[in-house]
Amino acid sequence: MRNMRFVLLALAPLMPLALAAPVQAQLQSCTVGQQVAMPAGYQDKWLQAVIIEVKPGDTHPCRAHPLGYTPYADFSYKPSALRAMESVPTQPIGGIVDDPHLLALKGQKAFKATRVATGHYECAAFTGGRLEVRPSLEFTIVDKGNYRDAFGGRGTYAFDASSGAMAFRGGALDGQRGLYKQAGDPPVKTQPPEFNFDVSHDTCTMAMR
Repeated sequence: MRNMRFVLLALAPLMPLALAAPVQAQLQSCTVGQQVAMPAGYQDKWLQAVIIEVKPGDTHPCRAHPLGYTPYADFSYKPSALRAMESVPTQPIGGIVDDPHLLALKGQKAFKATRVATGHYECAAFTGGRLEVRPSLEFTIVDKGNYRDAFGGRGTYAFDASSGAMAFRGGALDGQRGLYKQAGDPPVKTQPPEFNFDVSHDTCTMAMR
């Protein structure tokens, strides 16, 4: 009994810390702009995130956005489901380099392309809930102003850097219009340059292997 008492006394300074640490890491409330750690949804992993909306009175009032991810990854939580930043190990920031929330934290603005990146663009669209390739819409940007279609035909294109609008002339894509988007320069494999057709909404992304 005396030995047991000695062991408990020796561990006493450590026990409160061990029990309190997980509770202290949980949030009691949240505010817009607050950096937090949110659940990654697998293997007890955590993502670096920022609170983008708070709904007082809601059962899950804290809307969190994981940094470097698309808005589709946003989720609402109870404060206790989130953790204070640096209180738990977090995964690397996602690959969406033009994530506006990530850029805001860095004090940066979204990149605006002044030209269309040269290279081959592969096209696809969601039809009936599944992704289908559109080989006839594929094209290659040859240089500033010229493109080659999927059949080897040649044409030109006009690009408005201020709006991202792009229009094709000649070739298989004659008359087609859409928006061009590029996250940064140079382009990155995790977020390649893409072109979205106005009418069909097909998306073409530059092949980066």
